[in-house]
Amino acid sequence: MRTFNVLMAILGALLLTAVGALSLAATVYPPLVLSLGDMIAGPLSYALEGAAGRSVSLITGVVLLLLMIYYVIGNVQASRRERTVVLQTPMGEVLVSLPAIEDFARVLKGKIEGLRDIKGRVIYTRRGLKVSARVTVLAEYSIADVTQKTQDAIRNYIQHTLGIEQEINPTVMVTKVVNRERPAAGNPKGPSGPSTGQISLR
Repeated sequence: MRTFNVLMAILGALLLTAVGALSLAATVYPPLVLSLGDMIAGPLSYALEGAAGRSVSLITGVVLLLLMIYYVIGNVQASRRERTVVLQTPMGEVLVSLPAIEDFARVLKGKIEGLRDIKGRVIYTRRGLKVSARVTVLAEYSIADVTQKTQDAIRNYIQHTLGIEQEINPTVMVTKVVNRERPAAGNPKGPSGPSTGQISLR
């Protein structure tokens, strides 16, 4: 479907380019467009006079319409696949929205030692689920250990929640390393403002 979409996009681009060029030519030099119209209309009218020409024209029109219908339906289905995961059950299909799967960030936040914050993103492709997460790690913990635990937790959560055996290989990007907030003197609850000493990793 992707190759077909590329071909249709190229064909559409060429068609729009041709129409745009003819429009500009008609504005600058109208006789040129009239001459081109006569050059095309003459042979086309001659070709369509016979039964063979009309048959070719009919077949061409039907094929182009079918291609357009296939293009529209295919893109609607592709859009549906991108927004949801389709699970097959004995009772039929079950659709799970990607935002529902991305809730793993809310579930795992606070359950992994050394993980300060996490934001998840899930994409559904023909090859399966593509999972990524942007995380903030506490400075006193090993980034390698925290990210490994995060990947394992994401993998186990998605496989258990969806009930699938597909191998999930989450991509974890560390965006910040921050110091743990420490209570200030006379304020056992700690400062109300954000923690200082943040290091951004791009």
